[in-house]
Amino acid sequence: MSNPDTKWTKDGKNKPIIEPHTKTKHLLTEQYITDLIYKLYGQTYPHGIKTFTFIDGFCGGGIYEDPETKASWYGSPIRLIQAVREGYLKSKRTHPLSVKFIFIDNNKNHLECLKNFAMPDAGLEELAHEKENIFTSDLGELTEQCEFICNDFEKIVDYCVFNADSRKGHSLFFLDPFGWSDVSMQSFRKINSLKKSEIIYTFMTDYIKRFVCSKGEIGRETFERLLETQGYFDPKNLNDLDKFGEQAFYRNELMRLFRNKGNAKKIITFAVIPKNNYRVLYYLLHISSHLTAMEVMKEGSWLYNNLDYQYHYDIYGQGFQTSLYFEENQFDLELNINQDSEISCIKKLGKDLDNLINKYEQGISFKDLRNKTMECNPATRKHYHQYLQMLKEAKEIEIIRNGKIYNGATYRDKDIIKKSSQMLLFNMRSQ
Repeated sequence: MSNPDTKWTKDGKNKPIIEPHTKTKHLLTEQYITDLIYKLYGQTYPHGIKTFTFIDGFCGGGIYEDPETKASWYGSPIRLIQAVREGYLKSKRTHPLSVKFIFIDNNKNHLECLKNFAMPDAGLEELAHEKENIFTSDLGELTEQCEFICNDFEKIVDYCVFNADSRKGHSLFFLDPFGWSDVSMQSFRKINSLKKSEIIYTFMTDYIKRFVCSKGEIGRETFERLLETQGYFDPKNLNDLDKFGEQAFYRNELMRLFRNKGNAKKIITFAVIPKNNYRVLYYLLHISSHLTAMEVMKEGSWLYNNLDYQYHYDIYGQGFQTSLYFEENQFDLELNINQDSEISCIKKLGKDLDNLINKYEQGISFKDLRNKTMECNPATRKHYHQYLQMLKEAKEIEIIRNGKIYNGATYRDKDIIKKSSQMLLFNMRSQ
């Protein structure tokens, strides 16, 4: 809900128009939550994570009008609930799962629309009364509860953090605000202080141009104070955000800011770009505290990576070069997921992995290899397997499992990857 003109009436008669890029964001988030539940609850043994807390800090009215289909389009609150249920059913596990949703909006009409119109329309009326609900299935027991709060997210972030912390388990904050002033850097630090937390955050690019590039802009001091941007976003590299190089520099600085000031442990970004336009509309940031969450998000993002929702290769925030560097090195930019994108991805991954494997002569674990490089490229775990398998078949590396050479094609976290002790007869990558 990043458009300030988006309004709902409490009776649901006025539904805002859904924009294409917002639809893509909803689909990606829904896919991610489904996969996250399936992975952390359904595939982590012996019982997985059994408690989840989802906070939608700017939830809106929960329903839109889709001009393409002339039908309703459900917003983030509905999709969060549906995604949890889908992941739960997909897991086919029978032990209990407890999930709480906290929906926040500072407009009472929006919450009334969500509770009294959108949720009943989606068949979720039983969750609109803030009581525990048992989602029935042939499997185990999924306990759901919704809480609705009419307030500014920034004013109740302490309550949300306390709630997530006291429930233990895993928490995710979905933050899609109207503008930069709705969430402070201090709030990001509070959320990131949780042991198992994630943030999906929308950040518009126009604010950088307004408050960094324009001298004397009203609100610039507030911008710098709330987001603690002093020393970041050098105006010399941000004169024209229509250029690829300056967009890349901006994204790198954004990641550096959240790492240093927001205490983000792991962070990846996705550029949302309208069709027929190379200018980034906004960045979707995924901030997490562990590797698995980042891997699951990247897997889902490849499903929705097109001209509306694209990667910029080779600018994942590790080098923090100037905009001129990116203008001179645009060869890794790809516009959609196709064979060329896969090739570019493997090429970028290869640079990162080769350097580490050569550095650690005694070997490095598969988990450490991913931990050190996953933020640096668009590759998923599948791409890591593909590239390492290519190196193994070329006899450039050996995989050691439990002290013995392993010849299989799938890798475990504790597997050791090291340079081959055999003499190389050929090099696959040179052919």
